[in-house]
Amino acid sequence: MLCSFAPPVATAAEPFPPNRTLLSNQTQAVFEILDVPQLETRWGNSFAGALSEAPELKPFFDSQRETLRQRLSESGLAFNLTLNDIHAIASGEATLGWMQLRNTNAVCIMIDTRGRDAATAEVLQRIDAELKQHRGATMSELPYQGHTISTYVLKKKLGQIKVEQFSYVRIAGRLIAADQIDAVKGIVDRIAGTGELVKASDFAAVEAKIGEGDDQDIRWFVRPLGFARVLEARSGGLKKQQLDTIQLLQEQGFDAILSAGGHLRLDDGKFDVRHQTYIHAPPTTALPSKYKLAGRMLQFPNVDEQEPPAWVLPTVASYLDGNWKLEEAFWAAETLVNQAVGDEIFRRVVDGIKKDKDGPQIDLANDIVANFRDRLILLTDNVHPVSKHSERMLIGVRLQNEAVVKAAVDKAMKSDPNAKEFPYAHHNWIWQVTQPEASDDEIELEGFEDFEEFIDESEGKQTPPLLNQWAITVYDGYLMFSSHAQMLVDSIEHHRQAKDESLSAATDFIRIRAALLDQYGPDRAIWRVLRSESAFRAKYELLRRGELKESDSVLAAIVRRLFVQSNAETDEEELQVDASELPDFSILTKHLQPSGVTLKTEPAGWFVRGLMLKPDETPAPSVAAQR
Repeated sequence: MLCSFAPPVATAAEPFPPNRTLLSNQTQAVFEILDVPQLETRWGNSFAGALSEAPELKPFFDSQRETLRQRLSESGLAFNLTLNDIHAIASGEATLGWMQLRNTNAVCIMIDTRGRDAATAEVLQRIDAELKQHRGATMSELPYQGHTISTYVLKKKLGQIKVEQFSYVRIAGRLIAADQIDAVKGIVDRIAGTGELVKASDFAAVEAKIGEGDDQDIRWFVRPLGFARVLEARSGGLKKQQLDTIQLLQEQGFDAILSAGGHLRLDDGKFDVRHQTYIHAPPTTALPSKYKLAGRMLQFPNVDEQEPPAWVLPTVASYLDGNWKLEEAFWAAETLVNQAVGDEIFRRVVDGIKKDKDGPQIDLANDIVANFRDRLILLTDNVHPVSKHSERMLIGVRLQNEAVVKAAVDKAMKSDPNAKEFPYAHHNWIWQVTQPEASDDEIELEGFEDFEEFIDESEGKQTPPLLNQWAITVYDGYLMFSSHAQMLVDSIEHHRQAKDESLSAATDFIRIRAALLDQYGPDRAIWRVLRSESAFRAKYELLRRGELKESDSVLAAIVRRLFVQSNAETDEEELQVDASELPDFSILTKHLQPSGVTLKTEPAGWFVRGLMLKPDETPAPSVAAQR
């Protein structure tokens, strides 16, 4: 029976084109592991890999592998292949591709199985038995181009409309599988490496920037809007009266982003992880903004690296420093909002905020937006003891005329019944806004009535806010917004007392900052540092307690919203994560190292590069010396 699964084996003299050369130009996304055994070795040598294999954590990670297998199996991505199966049968590369076919879409997987014929046959035999026994599948065989394609049609579940299927073929040491037989046939037709994807201009443009990455471990390529369409179709398509966000973005100038691609290397000797991605977006106009309509929001000028503001707390878990043309981005959003709503409301709302006697009566355009400078700071931190309220976020926007903005913000907050002054003697004012409890009654949005079209009429309710409480102030030349008023107080107090301790003097911050500067230079539009130990401590403790999704952080709010929407649309029971047996966080700290990423604007796109450090007991290099 095993022999029936084993085709002829490729000889050393026969060519073996890379998997990517077998893909058509209909491919919207590709994820490649260039050499599975090599990746496993490098993963084992990396500190991230050592963390997953730590005796105290291995049982948890093993259980999550099974959860991942279930998720992939349900989504049709893994065709009942487990990670252990791929480990057993892959002797070289493994590639996952998402395709938009003529009347449908497909996900395919291609694995180099040369020298692993017996293991591959055993895995396919197990899948055959599982699909027939547990999914009621029927199997048929189709001769094609001198090969045999095996196809399984799965029995429909109650209420299921779409027929699930899975086809595979083995050709000269390569396993090719997909959830559409036409995808398998197409790959067989291109088995000599005649695929059009690698010849496409957008693919070539990305490759010219990042290189082929032969010594990398993971490589990817994506056409963002096309890939979004595939994912949308695979999740059931647009719902009735649902806004077509993909079409909206396409028509508003974001179709300028043609493609993106990159690669990642583990344990290169100097860094634990190093990665880079190039986003290919050639200009669509001759204007300085480069793009049309709302695409003009994508303006991130490069600047020389700047010091963190003095009010930044030295205990922050992450620090992002970005250069973004915020005033132009605000006005560029006009056509996007108008098209989304189906009415010319953007200017009307801006004018209403200024003129409506029942509104805040502030000149949003001239007193606030016109005073935005290009610098944006985004911080996160965690307070102790760990609770659902530990994670905090702060956004700072550099201002031109601080006094004008402060007066406008104070006026707006004084007219808001949900806003009150947060008690702090050394700065006037910090305003804390608490959202009212949700009710079935209609909610009036003073000055923003035209936006009521965004209310979900089918439920008669608004989408709940990401934050139930937030705070705002103007200080030291910045408009500051935070998820917690106390974070604003802490930041101002740190600056007011002129403490010697600063983020710039923290050892881990110095190390990663110097590494980014050494590898990628000081000229960038955005850079971000993640201090892993600080960033993950609160999340880890909440995960252990089973309280992570109940956190009032912005991330947790987004996750809750996505889970509620997903479960409501699919009626799938959420897979639970039992983390109660995880060890104390101190076990992890030796494995957690700082990481960083930079974004640099190029003439026809953006370069995103990043790295994670290895543990280093040597003194941190001087940033000034690096420069």
